[in-house]
Amino acid sequence: MWRVRLTAISAFLLVPLAFAAATFPAYPIKQAKECPVSAENAGLVVGLEPVENSETQENYFHTELAKKGFVPVFLVIENRTSTNSFIFDKTIVSYGISDSTISTPLTESGAGKAIAVSVIPFVGPFAGVKIISDAAQIQQNLMKKEIQSTTLSPGASVHGFLYVPIPRKTARGKITLRVPISKASTNETFDLNLVF
Repeated sequence: MWRVRLTAISAFLLVPLAFAAATFPAYPIKQAKECPVSAENAGLVVGLEPVENSETQENYFHTELAKKGFVPVFLVIENRTSTNSFIFDKTIVSYGISDSTISTPLTESGAGKAIAVSVIPFVGPFAGVKIISDAAQIQQNLMKKEIQSTTLSPGASVHGFLYVPIPRKTARGKITLRVPISKASTNETFDLNLVF
């Protein structure tokens, strides 16, 4: 009899977990040149697609990031050479208002953490646990989808999101994303600037 009760209790406790586990669809991968904005130098191509539609943000991130002061930017970097390797370091990517010399570095995973904290509104104690659980899943999804630093060997590519801060209450102007790339063999660095 206690086995039946234990099984029933276990099933009852696991039901909320099944509903709490959010599924986040993968963002469709594109070639760099298929993105609305792209730049090329020395056989390396960078494509950028800002994801500004609130329904699209809700679908892929389960939150509207623009309301929290961020625009998710899908970035694709492709090494189209047959002999050169390149180094991409996301910690030195920077952004700024177009036609401005000021640039601000994007900090590693900082945007993902900041967004997740802003997802948690104040509600009653019972609903709060579910919302905090959802916020943790959203934060984990944001960091999982974030582009990673890497060395791109010939023919290799990398893709993922950067979360660029934007004004919450005013229309955003054009933003320049500066993507520094280093040639692995010489440490020569060049910038690819993308305006969106």
